Amino acid sequence: KFIQIAKNLRVCGDCHEFTKLVAKIRQCDIIVRDATRIHHFYPNGQCSCQDHF
Repeated sequence: KFIQIAKNLRVCGDCHEFTKLVAKIRQCDIIVRDATRIHHFYPNGQCSCQDHF
């Protein structure tokens, strides 16, 4: 199961950390497309951007 989100602004640091926690707690993939890249948050709490956003 996964959650997909599209934003027209960049992901801020607080939103990035929050999304990592939600992915870890819910044990699901979360995909966030923002203005500059696609972030894939994994169930282990890691992000595909390696926290460079």
